[in-house]
Amino acid sequence: MKASKTNVFIFLIVLVLLILVAVFGIGSEVKKVQDIRFGIDIRGGVEAVFKPETDEAVSDSELESARSIIETRLDNKKITDREITIDKDGRYIIVRFPWKSDETDYDPETAIAELGETALLTFKDPSGNIMVQGKNVTSAKAESRNENGMTEYVVSLIFDDEGARLFQEATANLVGQQMGIYMDDTIISNPVVQSEISGGQAVITGMDDYEEAKDLADKINAGALPFSLETKSFSTISPSLGQNALQVMIYAGIIAFAIVCVFMLAFYRLPGFVACLTLLLQTVLQLLAISVPQFTLTLPGIAGIILSVGMAVDANVIISERISEELKKGETVRSAVRRGYQKAFTAVLDGNITTAIVAVVLMIFGSGTMLSFGYTLLVGVIVNCFIGVSVSKFVLTSLVEYNAFNTEKVFIQKKDKADIKFFENKKIFAIVTALLFVAGIAVIALRGLNLDTQFTGGTVLEYSVNSQSVDTEAVAQAVNGAINRNSTVQVSNSQAGTTVVVTLAGNAGLTPDEQAKAGEAIGKVLNISNLEPSQTFAVEPYVGAKALRNAVIAILIAFVGILLYVGFRFAALSGLSAGITAIIALMHDVCIVLFAFALFGIPLGNSFVAVVLTIVGYSINDTIVVYDRIRENRNMDARLSISELVDRSVTQVLARSINTSITTLLCVLVILVASILYRISSIYQFSLPMMVGLVAGCYSSICIAAALWASWKSKKA
Repeated sequence: MKASKTNVFIFLIVLVLLILVAVFGIGSEVKKVQDIRFGIDIRGGVEAVFKPETDEAVSDSELESARSIIETRLDNKKITDREITIDKDGRYIIVRFPWKSDETDYDPETAIAELGETALLTFKDPSGNIMVQGKNVTSAKAESRNENGMTEYVVSLIFDDEGARLFQEATANLVGQQMGIYMDDTIISNPVVQSEISGGQAVITGMDDYEEAKDLADKINAGALPFSLETKSFSTISPSLGQNALQVMIYAGIIAFAIVCVFMLAFYRLPGFVACLTLLLQTVLQLLAISVPQFTLTLPGIAGIILSVGMAVDANVIISERISEELKKGETVRSAVRRGYQKAFTAVLDGNITTAIVAVVLMIFGSGTMLSFGYTLLVGVIVNCFIGVSVSKFVLTSLVEYNAFNTEKVFIQKKDKADIKFFENKKIFAIVTALLFVAGIAVIALRGLNLDTQFTGGTVLEYSVNSQSVDTEAVAQAVNGAINRNSTVQVSNSQAGTTVVVTLAGNAGLTPDEQAKAGEAIGKVLNISNLEPSQTFAVEPYVGAKALRNAVIAILIAFVGILLYVGFRFAALSGLSAGITAIIALMHDVCIVLFAFALFGIPLGNSFVAVVLTIVGYSINDTIVVYDRIRENRNMDARLSISELVDRSVTQVLARSINTSITTLLCVLVILVASILYRISSIYQFSLPMMVGLVAGCYSSICIAAALWASWKSKKA
């Protein structure tokens, strides 16, 4: 679009309208940002204890199958934050999930109604004989059809080979008769068979609207439970991050955003001002993308937003630095702006695509909180590619049409810098890295790694109390001090009263002495003497074996995807070497994060997953920018030696890497300080290692990836 003075006003009008939509929403379809469905870790929710409703023996594999199906049902409802575990001794399935955003009466019985349904799809003849079952359906899809001006909502089914044969035989035998279609014992359609149906496809009609058709399709796709479930108990539970976590995160986010804007204005002037406006637009769009479809926002989801904001800042920093370089060459302001965006585009695009690879793979293979992270990150990448480049260019080119802004005074002045000898100092970097790894391995050997209940399962202690006001952080600290076990403390409210639920990580069990010490420590916090647990039981890991396996597969596939993309895009740098050295740098960052968790004694759980995924996305983006400049300089001057090429390229992007890291670190630092001031250990356990990871990511991109690539090339030369 041609630059015009009016473009900036068009942008401001659109920005204001979107902010109004975010604040007030549009009817019931477009929910405002305040109506985001927050995860159980942030807002609390429902706990239900299910028991198989059968007299037959239930195997461990059947319990795991039921757990997996419930997970899929919750995924289909976009409820990505949940805790589902199994008490194998009691044969219970314990499910926790968050409230809907518009929940007002907080009735847990209504919230859990659908979860225990068997959801067994059957086709029966008039005598009630089962002809075909849902297990023979390979795919179910909700559709709307228009016939004679009327809209009909249906569910289209595709059978497997056995199902196609059985369905054809059934329709051949029932021509002129009714074939009932049942979900459990409820008939949902009872059509008359007109003729024999072959081809392995069928349609379920009679849906009132598209949502009803989609819910039915989702249930069929998730599969039937191996047995029906009865609800043993249900209750409301408090947020696992603590009661004040949401409010603290909101205030910390606002302060962090303000600090980033001040930083951008101080360093980059007019481009920094435009960056602040586009950052606001990006944040609004990303929050709407979570609120409108009611996708559950969890702590890892917030990590995805932080990474997206960091990448958005990075895109603006890259553009601002490029514009300054063009001004230094003697270009006019308007020409420098156009050329700056043109030269920055490839680095921004490649960085976002590599991050999008991680997000897409996580959404395909991940579930639960990993799905939440993948979704928020993918939305952020899409918005960043559009807003970070196109819209900011739209605004900045409009502003420089005004004489007041068509001057170099409102841009930073780039000064000549001598190339820093990064390649010559590669041995120093190698020694520093080796020392970090030796220290990290020593810390793990001496202190070990603590695993949270998400990975290990544990022991649950429930205490009935009279008070509804319980300081969960104080209780957790008291338990840890008494028996040296990591714990998660939540408050559960039901018709029977208030219960303090303490989940102790680890599968080592609990001795009577430890149980007594824990009860005494909790009693001191609650001012209750002789406190005894009303119930104790052991639970399996909240992250199921299938979910954990899929998570590992997702990360490995993401690494392979990054390797292939970097190899393709940076073929000029001998793509394989560029891809492998980038992966080595990522592995370095993951290890440093692991060492940080061990050093600070933070248990490995959801926070570890969130931090690792964030740092992987951040670091690969940082490395791509370095490679992009190496490629550009090599194309400009093929006579440069490998060492000169690396030194010049890294020196040129050094300011960008440092400034981007500083802005992201400032955001996380604000969250860290808030978590310390308000004693929210769960956020502290997320933000502290995140800061370490951000520093490691910047270090590996500047000092490891480029040096490794150069060493590889030097040996082959």
